[in-house]
Amino acid sequence: MLQQNKLFFLTLSINFVILLLVYAAFLQNLVKYDFFLATLLAQIVVLPNFAIGFSAIMWSLQKNEQIFLLIVLGGMLFRMAYILGMVFLFLHFLKINQKYFIFDLFLFYFYFLTAEIFILVKQKILITDKKT
Repeated sequence: MLQQNKLFFLTLSINFVILLLVYAAFLQNLVKYDFFLATLLAQIVVLPNFAIGFSAIMWSLQKNEQIFLLIVLGGMLFRMAYILGMVFLFLHFLKINQKYFIFDLFLFYFYFLTAEIFILVKQKILITDKKT
């Protein structure tokens, strides 16, 4: 359990450092306000998605393989619907730069997806090592 939390918080820490760097660049007038706002809003969309996905993976690892696949794939469907809905709402109701927002959203989405896959593989290795 401690290993899971370390990986989760490491992923969030790297993300937080990236946000701090973007904020510092904004304060130094190196990036526009549009880019900073789009980055912040993309985080609002992607962070809950990562937290739900991480929780679903950790919970389903203790289940059998069929339930694991059902939880992970069903959760993926739910999470994609959530992201689609949030993107629609943000682009429709907020005045943000669409190019920056979509770019940041994909960037952070794939970063967190990579982290989820890495965590899943790491946990599977730990589980199989305990069984042998």
